[in-house]
Order: sequence, then structure tokens, then C-alpha cells
Amino acid sequence: MPAESPSVSRWDRWERHLPRFLQPPAILATALEHNEYLVRPRLALLYVCSAVVLVPWTVVLFLTLPGQERAAHWSVAWGGFDALLIIVFAGCAVRILRLSSRTAAVTAAAGALLVTDAWFDVMLASTTYDMVEALVMAVLVELPIAALCFRTSFRVSSLLEQARPYLRELGFTVRDGRLVPPVDWPQQK
Repeated sequence: MPAESPSVSRWDRWERHLPRFLQPPAILATALEHNEYLVRPRLALLYVCSAVVLVPWTVVLFLTLPGQERAAHWSVAWGGFDALLIIVFAGCAVRILRLSSRTAAVTAAAGALLVTDAWFDVMLASTTYDMVEALVMAVLVELPIAALCFRTSFRVSSLLEQARPYLRELGFTVRDGRLVPPVDWPQQK
């Protein structure tokens, strides 16, 4: 086995031993140095471990939680959740109007909240009328808007991925999660 260069860190070596589906995409594999990663690929291990730990916990919840439960702060829970939706929707509007790359994160959060809202509205419906109302709201309002949110998030993310090779060709690099222009790049005043 050939000797590795001194610039290869123990994390780089560790990441090579990950299963193929956990290895960083090719766009990241061309990075010259480890600090060029926007997000360290080893972070995927945290998510995999979290998913694995949640499997038995979810089974326990399905088997042990009661079929019905009264909540002491039901109105605060739902009102707070809808207040959170208001804040996230306002954040989406601001990010979109500012042409911000953070639009991807905020719209993804909005989509996730809408799917969650639809799920709990349907699952917690106590009467047939409530169930029908929740299903109609989910199918006609919440899930279509969530789909639009996810589409927006993916479009912004895709644009940033497409721009990366061009920025690299111009001499831009990523250092500690920040885009760094080449030394000879004109400075803005």
C-alpha cells in the first residue's frame, strides 16, 4: 500500500472506509483539502446512528403509548406550532426577496413543518367530520404547499451545486465553510 501524503488527515482515511452510500458525492471528492468541505462527511455517521437508535425507540412507543391521551396544554401546543409556521413563512418570504441562498434551508423547514402539521391533523382527528376536514386540508392545502416549499429548496440547492465548479475554475475556494475569492479577485468597496 502506498504511503499517504501528510496532508491526509485521520478523518479523510476514516471516511474512505465508509460504505459507498455514505461516502461524499463526487463533487466533494475533488476537494483539495479537508477544510474545503461545507459539511464534514463524517456528520453522516451521526444521522445514521440517530436513525438506528430511533428504530427500537419507535417500536417501544408504538407498543406502549396509550391510544388516547388528554393534553394539559393542547391549545398552546397547536397555537405555538402555527405561530412557528408564521415565523418560518415570513422567513421564507424575506429570504426569497433577498435572493438568499438560505432560502433552501428555510423553505425545507417550512415544507417539513407543513407535512408534520398535516400528519398530526389527520392522526389526531377525533370525529369523522374532523377526519374529513383534516384530509381535505392536507390534500388541498398543506401537502401542495409543502411540495412547493421542497421544490423551491431543491432548486436553490441545485443552483448552488451547479455554480461550484465554475467558482472553483475562477479560483474560489472554501475555507472553514466560507467562500474565499482568489487573491487577485477585485475587492468590492
